[in-house]
Amino acid sequence: MNTTHRRLETHGEVTNRVPTPSPRNTTHRKRLVIQGMAPIRITTPSSTVTTTTNTTTMSLSSLGLSSSQLQGLPAAWSPLFDICHFLLAALAVRKEVGVGFSRSKPLATWLATMTASFAGSMIANPLLGKPILGAMSSEYNVLLATIIWWGVFYSPGDMVYTLVNNQVLYVPICVIKEIYRAKKTLGGITDAAKVFPDQELLMVMIGLIKGNGSGFMKPVTRLVCGTWQPESSELLKMSVTSKECLVAAVLMVADMSGYLPAPVSGDLLYLAIVSIFITVKLSSVLAEPIDPFAPLEGAVATLAFGGLWDPSGEKEEKTE
Repeated sequence: MNTTHRRLETHGEVTNRVPTPSPRNTTHRKRLVIQGMAPIRITTPSSTVTTTTNTTTMSLSSLGLSSSQLQGLPAAWSPLFDICHFLLAALAVRKEVGVGFSRSKPLATWLATMTASFAGSMIANPLLGKPILGAMSSEYNVLLATIIWWGVFYSPGDMVYTLVNNQVLYVPICVIKEIYRAKKTLGGITDAAKVFPDQELLMVMIGLIKGNGSGFMKPVTRLVCGTWQPESSELLKMSVTSKECLVAAVLMVADMSGYLPAPVSGDLLYLAIVSIFITVKLSSVLAEPIDPFAPLEGAVATLAFGGLWDPSGEKEEKTE
């Protein structure tokens, strides 16, 4: 009995002296328990977001749509995209100066067309520490823009001008140009990020200039043709195109900095920007021009820039 009692006591002592599991063993046991649990219990918000993003990307890829494909189109079809860009620049200059001026001042119309064609780089280059005329460093692009300038202004029977203004050709040209505009905006942001890293405001500014360079260059283009209209500056009266490029640049920079949530960033954001660019442009070509930012501008001007506190008499005077 004593022996049995001692065995029981020894067994009890051994049982009481079982060491507590070390943190390493505890982690191992928890890992085993988690592996045995149902998958739905270990789902976290981060994994859910990742799954949603992957699903969105897979659905866009299955439709043949991705930002990398759209961004690669101008390089893959560089003559086509450049031709559409130069055509619209030459058409804008001809609309400004008219046929009579072009017949008597061909050099001025050529210079005006070149400044409109390479406007974005001409303005952005000095801001990035590059030479202004570096925008025209490609002799191929200058020659291509010159040929298009001659065709729009001086082709026999005005054939090129008539064909390009036909909506059958003009609408696809505008679509290609808007795809190119989004790529130029992103390219400006990328160039600014190399010179001014972590300077989001400067990235947005260069992206805006590259996206609508011809709009900011318009006073200079008119000055080349002998007309000085400083009130036509984009800084005084911003066009819808500049507003689009500004918002697009802000969103792109926010996406690059990681400020946007996963479901609305990446491919989906770039595709949305391109779609809005095309929709707004085609609305002015096929129907009435629209300004999607007008309601927001009115609300911000009323709430933030003193419109809410102006007396009614001053408002009437401003309206008159």
